[in-house]
Amino acid sequence: MRIANLLLYNKPTHRVVRHLVFWIVYCSYFYIQSLAPREFNEFFISDTYYFAFINLCCFGPVCIIAVYFSIYYLLPKTLARRKYALFLVGFLLLYAVGTVVNYFTAGIFLSNVHYSTPITVNFRHKMEFGNYNTRWGMVIAIIAMGIKLTKTWYLQQKENLHMLKKKTRTEMQLQKARVHPELLLGSLDTIYHHIQSGSQNAPSIILNLSELLSYSLYENEKELVPLEMELQQLYNLIVLEQQVIVSRIDMQVCGDIKNKYIVPLVMIKLLEESIAFMRSADDAARCIGLHILCENSRAHVKLFFSAAIDWLFVIENAKKRLSEYYAQSDFGIELSTNDNETVITLHVTLADDPNELHAGAPINAMVVAYDGV
Repeated sequence: MRIANLLLYNKPTHRVVRHLVFWIVYCSYFYIQSLAPREFNEFFISDTYYFAFINLCCFGPVCIIAVYFSIYYLLPKTLARRKYALFLVGFLLLYAVGTVVNYFTAGIFLSNVHYSTPITVNFRHKMEFGNYNTRWGMVIAIIAMGIKLTKTWYLQQKENLHMLKKKTRTEMQLQKARVHPELLLGSLDTIYHHIQSGSQNAPSIILNLSELLSYSLYENEKELVPLEMELQQLYNLIVLEQQVIVSRIDMQVCGDIKNKYIVPLVMIKLLEESIAFMRSADDAARCIGLHILCENSRAHVKLFFSAAIDWLFVIENAKKRLSEYYAQSDFGIELSTNDNETVITLHVTLADDPNELHAGAPINAMVVAYDGV
């Protein structure tokens, strides 16, 4: 949408319309300020308005030439390249040429107007009229260059901001799609041992791992996914983690999860990073409680840990990730500790509109309430 708007803004027909509007406004102003009655009764004679029109026709072209020469030659060739001395020379040369041209058009103007107070057509009057109107042309040229520079700066800043957001979003997507090496290697090692021992659990572990990897790689690029799908993959993650770290992870889901949508991997990455952080801290007590409550289009996720470690890294990382996809009012994450128990609470707004996102295949009804996988 942003690129389409930018192309629309730079479309030749739209640029012509903008320039026409600019010149209509300026010429209207130039015409009005050219009305120069010497007496009050001259407001009521046609010559006053006719002479103003001649003034516009004689001195307007230099204004137009000065503007387009400035914005399409002086600005990009000198000022934009920081050749300030060359710009000053070009600007003064343009002023001199404009004065010479207006000197001759001033002779035409003074020969065709007849004010109640006569003006002699001589060198001094022609130079005064030519110089005065050329100054107007240079002023409007400076204004036009200022508008051009402001527009260029604004579009550049907008493009830089877009590129920065795109870079950050890409980094976030790569981070979201990345499965922690410990989990991947541990899962593959568990699968290998199950296959070697002839266990019947190997196919289910392979299926859980393949679904989680597929979800991380392909659903990650979507803006929203069904909440049921996110919870199903959360369940697959828990199954794999319990196979690797051999500990208890209790999960409970309450509330209405039907027809709700969420940014993919929001819950999964929070749990995955929390477990990885516990593992890196070499914490032995890895009993985890996960409670999810969905009500009033909000999901309230609580993670209970018995680990007495510093969780600020996980909290800050989660905030950074969530801020790329949610407004500040649409999510919140809190950290609390009591009685050797740490609680991470995540509040996130759920969407009711899939934005043309396919709902995907229905998942197992087990996802409604887990009590120890």
